[in-house]
Amino acid sequence: MTRRRALYLIMVLVGVITAYPLLKWVIYTSRKPDLGKLNAMRPLISELVETIIPATDSPGAKEAGVADFVIGKVIFYLDRREQNFFIDGLGDIEQLSRKGYGQSFMNCTMDQRVKILECLEDQQLFLHPLLIKVKRKLFGFSFISYLKAYTVEGYCTSLLGATRCLNYQATPQSYQPCVPLVLLGQRSWATK
Repeated sequence: MTRRRALYLIMVLVGVITAYPLLKWVIYTSRKPDLGKLNAMRPLISELVETIIPATDSPGAKEAGVADFVIGKVIFYLDRREQNFFIDGLGDIEQLSRKGYGQSFMNCTMDQRVKILECLEDQQLFLHPLLIKVKRKLFGFSFISYLKAYTVEGYCTSLLGATRCLNYQATPQSYQPCVPLVLLGQRSWATK
């Protein structure tokens, strides 16, 4: 094999490897997101947020209405490319659950749901850090990163999350410069 032939094959290989993400980027930026599909997937989003913050002795994310918050954040705060990426991520969740367990995510047990979400997180761990930066620049953060961040933000700012899970005082009565902390069982403060 000559040097020219080897360089030609390397260039073709690099072109093929970079063509798919660029094509995907063009599709995501040019395609109008199907926000009706996002609203139709509200039950799935509700189960996803409940998997991330389940109900224990404090209320879960489903009871706090975090699914509406997540949908609102996707609609009003993400650009077109990231909205398409998020909606496709919801489809990936369904594909993973059907491929792995033969049923919809909504019908899976809690352990199966956790394994599906862990599988999505693990997909990000195997990429080279440079590839992660390129992917983040082209497509934004990963679907699971958006989902977890919006779930925690929505839960901590909801009425149930702030009052029953976090320590919240609506209006301080007076300034107390030194407050003794309880060693065990002290909740995090909802306000700073």
